[in-house]
Amino acid sequence: MSSPEQNVPTTMESYLEALQHNRDGSLVLAASGLTGRLWAGSLWFFEDPANAPQTDRSSAGVRTEAGITDIEWIDENRLAIGSDSGAIEIWQLENSRSSFRNLFYLYEHDNAVNSVSVNSNKTRVVSGSSDKLVKLWDLSTQRSIGTLHAHTAKVEQVSCSPNELDVFLSCSQDGSVLLWDTRKPKPAKRLPRPPSASLPTSLVWKPGESYVIAVGDEGGNIAIQDARSQQSAAFVTSAHTRAVHRLTFSAKNPLWLASVSDDCTAAVTELQPELKQIYRSYAHNDFVHGVSWDTLSNQLRTCGWDGKVIAHDINLATSMSP
Repeated sequence: MSSPEQNVPTTMESYLEALQHNRDGSLVLAASGLTGRLWAGSLWFFEDPANAPQTDRSSAGVRTEAGITDIEWIDENRLAIGSDSGAIEIWQLENSRSSFRNLFYLYEHDNAVNSVSVNSNKTRVVSGSSDKLVKLWDLSTQRSIGTLHAHTAKVEQVSCSPNELDVFLSCSQDGSVLLWDTRKPKPAKRLPRPPSASLPTSLVWKPGESYVIAVGDEGGNIAIQDARSQQSAAFVTSAHTRAVHRLTFSAKNPLWLASVSDDCTAAVTELQPELKQIYRSYAHNDFVHGVSWDTLSNQLRTCGWDGKVIAHDINLATSMSP
């Protein structure tokens, strides 16, 4: 389903849920908030990420029919969006990236979509929902091509492999982290978890590695493990005091793992020679939900329910540390 181009909204909702840099350094930002009795959202594009979240300095913006929970770039102009209505939406930047157009809106989940992830050749989107389901979506045919029923509770996050087209991860409030390979008759494999781990809330693949992953949990811990191994994680660190909402590795320095949390902080953990926290920010004063590395400058940006977008220069912070 497509819709006509819309004028840029004049206001942004209070809760900033997600942000992601594009390969050229530009930034997309997703906001949600209560409008009357309805939970609404908006999507904002900034050619210069330093202008976020100033609406009058955005390059494009559009109001969405429901709150936005997650976003991911498909390519330079297209975005996959998860909605708290249970829909998957694809939006495209047009007119020299000055306006958004909705390419299609697919509503098949029965509860909020908590996470979306695009596979490595940009042909499919994987979604995870509070309805306990993981669904596969084909971008060319604009339809659902698979529904996976392995989880027994809310699916917190999904993450597609950076190398394998048919491989992705999911984690759920049922306590499981599953490695999926849709080419296999039994596609889901449960990964071992550290004995002290609480419910998994976030996960991500390490760049340049086919099987190394990071998993964050409800207690604020981060575990690094090899998805091929039947042993529990070799490295675990207590990065936060509350749930880890999102994790992301730096593409320029894959040993740097950024995390944001419901404890209102952002942190960066270095992976070698052992897990070591090299940066922490207390700049937010509410839940921090969005995190993204600028692929050009390696600057980290975060957003949260306090309405702030914060830029963190990790290179400068580490060079100044004793």
